[in-house]
Parts: sequence; C-alpha cells; structure tokens
Amino acid sequence: MSPFDLAAVTFASGAATGALSLGVYVWLRGEILRRRVGPNTDDAARDLAMQSVLAIDDFVGACYIAAHDFPEYDVDDPENFFLHSDDPVIVLPKDANWSLLGRELADEIRWLPNRLRNVRDGLESIEIEPPEFNDLFEHRQDDYARLGLRAMELVERICAEHLLPLPTRPDYYNPRSDFVDKIREMDEFWRRRAQSARHVPDEPSNVTPIFGRNAVPETAST
Repeated sequence: MSPFDLAAVTFASGAATGALSLGVYVWLRGEILRRRVGPNTDDAARDLAMQSVLAIDDFVGACYIAAHDFPEYDVDDPENFFLHSDDPVIVLPKDANWSLLGRELADEIRWLPNRLRNVRDGLESIEIEPPEFNDLFEHRQDDYARLGLRAMELVERICAEHLLPLPTRPDYYNPRSDFVDKIREMDEFWRRRAQSARHVPDEPSNVTPIFGRNAVPETAST
C-alpha cells in the first residue's frame, strides 16, 4: 500500500469514527433531555385535552337532562315532588398538569366545578313553598341550560386548540340548539313573571300611620 493509500484509509477511518462519535453524542443528549423533560409535551397536552373533553362532554349530557327535567307531584300530597334526574357532577382528571393546556384555557376548565357548585348552592338556598315552590324548578332548568351551553362551548374550544375531533352525536340530538331554546324560553318566562309582578297592587296596610297623607297639620286649623 502506498503512503497515499494509507493516508486515505486513515482519514476515512478517522472520519467514520468522528461521525459515529457525533451520532452517539446527539443520541445521548436527546436521551438525557427526554428523561429530564419527560414524554413529548405535545402528546401529553393532547392526552390531557382529550381526557378533559370526555369529562366535560359527560357533564354536558347531565346538564341537558337536568335542564329538561320537569317535576312530578304526589296527587295526595302536592307538597311532595320528585325529579327524574340528579344534579349534574363533573369529574376532571386528577393530578393533571394543567399548564400543558395554557393558562387561559386551563383556568376556564378548572373554574367549571366552581361554577357548578355555585349553582347547586344557589338552588339549595331557595326556600321552597307550594304551590309554586318559589320557582325552584324554573331556576334549575335555566341554570343548568346556561351551564351546559358554557361547558359545550368549552369542549369545542379545547377540540379546536388541540386538533381533536368534536364528540359525535345522533342527528336528532342537538344539545346546543336545545340549550339555546331553553334559555330563550326561560328568559321569556322571567320577563312575564316580572311584568305580572308589576301589575299586582300593593296590599293595603292594616297599620294606621301616625302622620297620614290626608292628615291636616295643626297649624292649618288655627
């Protein structure tokens, strides 16, 4: 082998060794970063988004049932009634790293259980009294329709931001349209209720005022 050939072989061998060393270095560095950071953050964010969509969509269905639930009364005792649905619940993923979804979206998701709790607390604060039960059932339908619509919009937002498919529903089941119709129906109900209240005359008081409107001042009689 000539000195030229030997030099060429030596150079090729060195280049191959250098390339191999560089490849090993890049692989080791990537492996170290992977173990330090954890699984791919995009995959983790998408997985959390998917779990959130499934949980919130279940909540949407429960709100839909409650928003269209009418009570049944005991014929023998009208003060007794029962509803066909329980109050909705929502179970979000536990120990989730919500920062993966971004602050604004994560905050909106985490606010949902609080909004639900406030609705339930509000309904429980109503002192029911037959025959109208202080509009308990109307408030229940109205509140859960609004909460269900808000949750449905949140599902759509999560899917759009994380490229997830929207939940599929039967053609005859359109929660968004039904929520909007229910809210419109309740707005009209409250409008008529307020209008009726304005036309109810004040009950006269059975207490004689000390200074009545028709009383004549003492100085006027002199």
